[in-house]
Amino acid sequence: MAKQAGLGDKLYVHGRDLSGDISSVDTISARRATIDVPVIEDSAMSRLQGLADGEISLTTWFDDAALLEHATFSALPTTDINVLYIRGSAASSPAAGLVAKQINYDASRGQDRSLTFNVQALSQGTALEWGEMFAAEATASSAGNSSSKDDSASSSNGLAAYLHIVDINSGTPTFKIQDSANDSDWADLVGFTAVANGNEPTSQRVTVSGTVNRYLRVTTTGTFSNAKYVLMYRRGESTDDPSY
Repeated sequence: MAKQAGLGDKLYVHGRDLSGDISSVDTISARRATIDVPVIEDSAMSRLQGLADGEISLTTWFDDAALLEHATFSALPTTDINVLYIRGSAASSPAAGLVAKQINYDASRGQDRSLTFNVQALSQGTALEWGEMFAAEATASSAGNSSSKDDSASSSNGLAAYLHIVDINSGTPTFKIQDSANDSDWADLVGFTAVANGNEPTSQRVTVSGTVNRYLRVTTTGTFSNAKYVLMYRRGESTDDPSY
C-alpha cells in the first residue's frame, strides 16, 4: 500500500454522517495499560499487560441543522455512543470503531468569530477496534444479498462489526453478515437487531466468536425500501487479550 493523506475521510456517530462538520480528528488512540512488576533478577522494569482503552477526539464546526453536529453532541448523552472513523470512503477502507462515552462538549469562539467545539469519546467496555469497511456507504433497495468479499483465508478468533443505518425510506430491514468457505454455500454468521423506518439514524455493534470463513457478504431481510447504511468489521474480537 502507498502512503496516504487523510483526504476524503468520513465520520459517523450513531448513523449520523457528520463528515461535513468535522474540522479535525485530533486523536484516534488504542492504548494498553501496563502493570509494573519489577523483580530482583531483572536489570530493567518488567511489565504485564493491563486493561485495554481507546479514544476518538474531534474538533467540530458549529452546525445546528437537524441530525448534525449540535443535535448530536450538545445533549451530552449518558448512554453509549458508537463512533466510526473511515480513512477514505470506499469499500475495504481502513476504519476505527469505538463504543464510547462522550465526556465533553467544549466551545471555543475565535477572535475571527469562528465557533468550534471539542468532543472527546472514551471507550466503554471494549477497546478501539481497527477494521475495514464492507460498505461505505451503500443502499439496500430491498431484501437481498450484497456481492461477496474475499478475505483470502478463514480466521479462528471471531469477528466484531459496526452497522450505522443512515436512512430508511420505508419498512423494517434486518441486516446480517453471512460467511462461506467456498463463495457458494452461505450461512448466517451474525445478525443485527431489526430497525424500523422512523428509528434511524442509529447504530449497533455485534460480535461472534469462533471460526469466520474466508468469504463474507451482507444480507438483508424484511419488507422495506432503500436502507442506506455503512458497515465496518474486523476479524478478531476486541478483548483484554493483546493477541486479538
